[in-house]
Amino acid sequence: MAAHYDEAHHLVISADDVRSGVTGHNVRYVLALSMTGVIAAFAAIAIYSGFDTLSARLSAAFARHPLDILQRLAPYAAILLGGTIIGGLALGVWNVVAGHTEDDSERFMRARVATQFALICMIMAMLYLSTN
Repeated sequence: MAAHYDEAHHLVISADDVRSGVTGHNVRYVLALSMTGVIAAFAAIAIYSGFDTLSARLSAAFARHPLDILQRLAPYAAILLGGTIIGGLALGVWNVVAGHTEDDSERFMRARVATQFALICMIMAMLYLSTN
């Protein structure tokens, strides 16, 4: 890492050195283009290999009553939200152990609270649907 000192002998680091040069290499554009390519490739494979069966299954699934669809999807959504909460907790603990900034911890906590709210809403919906 390049370190420069000014007249008062304060350490001055350029913006690219602070970010380790990631922004200078246009990583965002490479990531966006590669993700677009992967999504397009998977879409092409799905269309080529089984678009007819996929559309038949989707039309059969959406022909059901919406409450049936929600009853089938709610447990999977609850598992996914629970895993997200555990992942957020793990990221928060890792952030504290690694000694990173408090801004990251705050961001992880906000995401975890929002996910917990969504999980509570999902559990309440599952309870409501199970009584009907």
